[in-house]
Amino acid sequence: MTDQQWRSHWIARCIERADDNAARGQAPFAALVVKDDILVGEGVNDVKATQDLTGHAEIRALQAAADHLGTRRLAGCVLYTSCEPCPMCLGAIYWSGITEGYFALSVAEQAAFDDLPEFQYAEFGRAAHERRVRMVQAIPDDVDPRRPFRVG
Repeated sequence: MTDQQWRSHWIARCIERADDNAARGQAPFAALVVKDDILVGEGVNDVKATQDLTGHAEIRALQAAADHLGTRRLAGCVLYTSCEPCPMCLGAIYWSGITEGYFALSVAEQAAFDDLPEFQYAEFGRAAHERRVRMVQAIPDDVDPRRPFRVG
């Protein structure tokens, strides 16, 4: 198959898995991790079933691929998703070392289902002190926050 045919194949499989997940009452998201045109990890959104807020399809697919390959470094793999990844998933994708991915629906196109990713992308572009969730550095005088990084 050509690269375009492979992309179409994997995206179609994502949509099929997302369809199945939605039919089971879960969120309509699915993701696949592929290495050398071989499926090495797949996942669906299981947040409703598990109450795990990190249970997004991309996270589950990355976990499955890392387990299958025996490494958290997924360089050389390609990610396929039913929708453009949210910022949390995009962060995990960066941590994994994956440098190529394809999605079917954009964040804007799936906003009718969930507009949080669209909001998050805009929010993360703001300075920390301007964001809706207030995060402030807090270090007690008698604590060295660098100490754990010197272990080993």
